[in-house]
Amino acid sequence: MSTATRSSVVGTAALLVACLAGVTGCSSGSGQGEHEGDSPLLKGLGTLADDNGKGQVTYLDAAAVRRLDKDDTERFAAIGQPNNSLLNAYSPGPWKGHLTGDQIDTAVDAKGAGRWEGSFDEAAITAALKANGYAPGDEDGRRTWTRPHGKGAALEVSKDTVSYAVPGTAPMSAVHPERGSSLADAREYRRAAGCLGDVYRADFNPLTASAPVRLSALGQQADSTGRNTEVLCVVVKDEATARRLSGRLRSVVRDKSPRYDGAKVTVEKGEQPLVRAAVPDSAAQRPGRLLLSDIDLWMAVVER
Repeated sequence: MSTATRSSVVGTAALLVACLAGVTGCSSGSGQGEHEGDSPLLKGLGTLADDNGKGQVTYLDAAAVRRLDKDDTERFAAIGQPNNSLLNAYSPGPWKGHLTGDQIDTAVDAKGAGRWEGSFDEAAITAALKANGYAPGDEDGRRTWTRPHGKGAALEVSKDTVSYAVPGTAPMSAVHPERGSSLADAREYRRAAGCLGDVYRADFNPLTASAPVRLSALGQQADSTGRNTEVLCVVVKDEATARRLSGRLRSVVRDKSPRYDGAKVTVEKGEQPLVRAAVPDSAAQRPGRLLLSDIDLWMAVVER
């Protein structure tokens, strides 16, 4: 692996550590309701326009994490918050403390745009926005709160959803996908989501249609006892790429023993071959380690 590639992967992990103190969400729009038969993960992806696939995308079932976390408040601390800095421990945000992480049930974050679903005090939040220099406006028939001169995020607020977009990074249309043009409509995202299965968190690396690796995703699963398994899914261009990548992943598991003991690497053939690595955590290992610290497997994915 080149020095530049290694630095990019390590930098992504470091950025995630910094961002995980914040909060974000999933989005709704004209595409909402078109994925009713899908998994919660795909329903979340269905609320983001497919343009969001050019950057990292994170899905979080925060309500599920709170249920898992009730007996051990530290175990899921690193990955139990939405991946955005709009809500963080150092600033009350434009809502002046009237919106907190424990009000969010599900969240989908992309680069500069996202949506939270939960239970919110709409009146208190909008009053705080007004007091903080925000003014209401209309965008395609939707009430949007913005600051003068495009400073800060544009927001949509209701009692059960909060959507946002950062001017210069993403428009509000990023959380209102046109019919058939959400991330859940992209074949690679559907393939990766199916591979991940029932997860309470999923982190997708950008979709790259011209590269051997089309899309990679890391999901967090937990059984009824709270035992965690991390699942890495990689959609690739052909079976030859799948064979090479699965070989590299198995080498990492073998060479780094006992770090990844119990990991199982498999390949699914087909029009969109897929490589899957399921890595169980021990009681001493906190969920999210493949994302934040033990990044050897993801480094093997980007190796040329």
